[in-house]
Amino acid sequence: MIHASQLETARLVVRPFVLADASLLAALFADPAVHRFVDDGQPLAPDVAALWIERSAANLERFGYGTGAVVERVGGELIGWAGFARPGDGSEEVIYGLRRASWGKGFGKELLAGLVAFAAERGITPVRATVDPDNCASVHLLRWAGFALAEPSYRGDAKADLYLHVG
Repeated sequence: MIHASQLETARLVVRPFVLADASLLAALFADPAVHRFVDDGQPLAPDVAALWIERSAANLERFGYGTGAVVERVGGELIGWAGFARPGDGSEEVIYGLRRASWGKGFGKELLAGLVAFAAERGITPVRATVDPDNCASVHLLRWAGFALAEPSYRGDAKADLYLHVG
């Protein structure tokens, strides 16, 4: 079920970030396996996590959706982030990430399927994602969800391939 401010799947809820999430995000990003393929590959400092939450709230207010906290329905524990980022060129991209302890449990597939359905319901087209070609797990997940490689080395960046959802 998709709501204006959150996305729900069978086991997960993507809800708007709250300020208290900043320390949890910073802790999640402290794991090198988690932050390896995100942004510049560095851990997320607490002040940057707070800024990310602030920008996510602004996007939610402006567009009605954005990036939020991924929490398990049972227990409500924050296990990652997901939603739509706006890289500044007018486009929107699907983004997602989960803590290492949540890998291999099907959460990624569930989350990405929910994001694609959300995009279809909202008329977000094309549904795009950029991924480091060395991030084999994410590349596999995108292909499973119906994304195809559209542009290797997107915008001249060897660490960013552009994928588009094709069905």
